[in-house]
Amino acid sequence: MRIDSSFLAANRIGPSLEQASSVKGEDDADKKGIAGGFEKIFDDLWNATSEASEASRAETAKLMIGEQDDMPQMQVIGEKSSIMFELNLTVRQKVIDAYADILKTPV
Repeated sequence: MRIDSSFLAANRIGPSLEQASSVKGEDDADKKGIAGGFEKIFDDLWNATSEASEASRAETAKLMIGEQDDMPQMQVIGEKSSIMFELNLTVRQKVIDAYADILKTPV
């Protein structure tokens, strides 16, 4: 599965994923460890998903009380939230599958 970099950059998780995919120096790896990089990526993904979900809830509330009348914009925000949530679940499942495969590897 390939994720378009314009999608990542637009959703504030791009810099984290791009930094993780770039080659890092020995000092950076020693400070955080390999797991620290993965943890930051997943935290950023989760935070971006939570922010998108909260924005969707806020726009829905504005629409219900009559402050918002731009229905197409609200639909875009809702779809963005939905897509980010699905991305989060997909990434989570892929990590779990990879971990299960590693456990099945004979030593």
